[in-house]
Amino acid sequence: MMKTYLLPAAFGMCVAMASAAPADIVVSSKIDTEGGLLGNMIALALESAGLPVERRLQLGGTQVVREALLADQIDIYPEYTGNAAFFFNVADQDIWNDAQAGYARAAELDDTQNGVVWQTPAPANNTWAIAVTGPVAEEHNLVTMSDFGAWVAGGGEVKLAASTEFVSSPAVLPAMQEVYGFELTPD
Repeated sequence: MMKTYLLPAAFGMCVAMASAAPADIVVSSKIDTEGGLLGNMIALALESAGLPVERRLQLGGTQVVREALLADQIDIYPEYTGNAAFFFNVADQDIWNDAQAGYARAAELDDTQNGVVWQTPAPANNTWAIAVTGPVAEEHNLVTMSDFGAWVAGGGEVKLAASTEFVSSPAVLPAMQEVYGFELTPD
């Protein structure tokens, strides 16, 4: 089985994995700005090493890009290690609270089940967050997410502008609401 490659959270080892590629290396990314930037960085690193690249950047959301990888339509894209918890329906395991252990588990699961190789993760932490304007934070004394959760739970009004993945993924907004004790309505 041909191995496909997944790059967790950045582009650290993309050149080493593709050094013998005979055809264009199809680089992709998710639809967001960060994904597009990282996808371009991967493509530039590969091209800098003299390797042929085809860009299919900002292809779609997580599910679209993941399915393209598994269908051998793309060769490499940046992914968040924690998403493996959802790819394999094991999000309830504590291993995902440890970056190194989570990476090892993601790499093991994807290699065993799909022949997908996770490259060395970037030395970075990428976490979802909610931001408010300075005046709102000052007026309501919002310094932490706990402050924000208490303010919303106590009747504070907020309109959230967010990506579909932020709102619909069980790991993001629903998890934040549960941890910080607030609930936003769809309106």
